Amino acid sequence: MAKTAASDVWKTIIKAEGNGWVDCVAFMTDVAENWFKGQGLQMGDDGAWIKYATGVADFIGGFVVLSEPKVDNDTYGLVRKFGAEVLHNQKLAGAYKCGDGVVQTAAGTWTLFDKDTAGHMLMRPGIVCGPEDRITGGVLKGIDDALTATEPVDILF
Repeated sequence: MAKTAASDVWKTIIKAEGNGWVDCVAFMTDVAENWFKGQGLQMGDDGAWIKYATGVADFIGGFVVLSEPKVDNDTYGLVRKFGAEVLHNQKLAGAYKCGDGVVQTAAGTWTLFDKDTAGHMLMRPGIVCGPEDRITGGVLKGIDDALTATEPVDILF
């Protein structure tokens, strides 16, 4: 099954928490082959995680790994983030979705990370993780709906 939305992976953005780690739904690209549990992930383009490739400097060892048994041609998957904490009431630089990979700018807002932006390699990335259920403009929003730059958000950091 091609998982093209966060809700296709799990009903909530955070699935499990342990001693120093969190399993979270994350946005991924370039899944053209089988990815397996435990494989390291690194920053990709536009807030997407990609599979770690040797010889690439933008990988924080053991930071984020694939947590589900196998991912194949999906755009969302379950990842395990080590050394995790959730930062509440953060501000986004734009309209992003739960699962997007972000870094905090000098202005304090969170923007989508990009492997081609040298400054992002010096920042510790996070994942937009909520709130997944909220009311915006009188409309109930869910896990697959974008969060706006004016909403307070949670970042798995």
